[in-house]
Amino acid sequence: MIKQIIASVMITASVCAFAQVKVVEGTKFTTDDNLETDEKLVLADDYNSYMFSAINIDGLMRNVFPHKKLLMRKLDQNGSLVDTYIQDYANKTNGVLHNYLGSQQIDEDRLVAFTEEYFGKENRKEVFQHVFSKKTGSFTTKSIAKYTIESTNRSGTTYVVFSENGKYAAVFNDRYATKKTDNVNDALVIDLRTLTPLWNKEITLSSDYVEKSLTLTNSGKIVLLRKAAGWKESYKMEMVSNTEDKDLPFDDKYIPEKLYAISKNDNDYLVTFGRKNQAVTMGGSTFGTVMFYDIKSGKAVISNTNLAGAKDMSDVKVIKTIIKGDEVLMAVQQETVSRPMPTAMNRFPDPVYTLDVGVLMKFNKEGEVKQFVPLGSNPSGRRVQVIESGDNLYVSAFYPKGAFGNTGFSMKAFDFGSLAPKELTVDYKGRNFFQNYGFTDGNLVQFVPATNKLLFLDKDGKNVQMFSIYNFVK
Repeated sequence: MIKQIIASVMITASVCAFAQVKVVEGTKFTTDDNLETDEKLVLADDYNSYMFSAINIDGLMRNVFPHKKLLMRKLDQNGSLVDTYIQDYANKTNGVLHNYLGSQQIDEDRLVAFTEEYFGKENRKEVFQHVFSKKTGSFTTKSIAKYTIESTNRSGTTYVVFSENGKYAAVFNDRYATKKTDNVNDALVIDLRTLTPLWNKEITLSSDYVEKSLTLTNSGKIVLLRKAAGWKESYKMEMVSNTEDKDLPFDDKYIPEKLYAISKNDNDYLVTFGRKNQAVTMGGSTFGTVMFYDIKSGKAVISNTNLAGAKDMSDVKVIKTIIKGDEVLMAVQQETVSRPMPTAMNRFPDPVYTLDVGVLMKFNKEGEVKQFVPLGSNPSGRRVQVIESGDNLYVSAFYPKGAFGNTGFSMKAFDFGSLAPKELTVDYKGRNFFQNYGFTDGNLVQFVPATNKLLFLDKDGKNVQMFSIYNFVK
């Protein structure tokens, strides 16, 4: 009996010791902060993680500027840099222009990135797919689409969007068109699991409307938000797939500015951010009104979120969607776009995107916004990150002094049901880790559920350092 008691105590002590929170600091490494964009922590497991970034700079002197590159930095279990894989996606022919279109992790082993190149002298545009595999430690590049263009200045615009469930990507080539030409577009939807086309076709749209926004449903259908050409204040939503092309009717007094597609109970829905009409102002509301639209039934529920701010709804970013039962929670942020002045070395600088205030927004069974929680302010313009574990949400955002007792971009816990904040502390070096270290951009945060480990890259200019928090969820 005594032996059993001793054994029980020892097991309990061992479990408690194992469950203790531990913070490990990786060795600092450097990046080129002025050139690298879309930095994110990907492909994380208990052994390695990777930092992805893209260089998308057009320069006159190729030997000075790293022209067009995709980078994957491999970090070991302690967060120290062990290798860097670089894919140069630039065609060195004079006059060929390139553009990075977007990227996403496919599964535990692969990440896919899309780029385009266009060349007016040959009247062509080409889209490339670059797949990085951590098993091989290399990129594999493949041309997936070729289009004819009129010239470099009349090449149209290519968009890449990903479905919310991560299964599909859509390459949408909005061709250059005038009032005298048909509005013809090219649509390619790719199954990311197999990296093969789900469907691919040429789409002719009415010329009295122009494309404003598009999204991809979790069933692989493209929904376009279109605005009437000219001064008329009129909008329409049109859904296209390999087998259909139909309008999605809604209240003509409602003006959607941005589309986002989700699924609930195997049905497709749209969430649109917008306003009621041109004449009505929403008190300077950042997120104005939100419409929850059932694609199957055509039912629309419009809610006024009445948040403070001074932005329109054209650049709302959905950071995270969580669906539990009939409730839908979204973490969203407004984005501001500024365009730097041209320089002698860079005549065509890329626009700069800065994220504003984030908010948690929850819809009830009927599609009404029943709760919304503004996430402080965001003077640093960083991306909010939301991690789900059980009934808890762990949210990194900028919390002002007074709201939680500290100021800075840090992580807090929220109860999913009530969205009430919870105490979140990790003792490290005699102080609360989250109050004294803060967090970097939300793209650089990852949670590894299998090992209960939180990873984040703390970025200070060019210097980057990994912090690993073991036994994060208690």
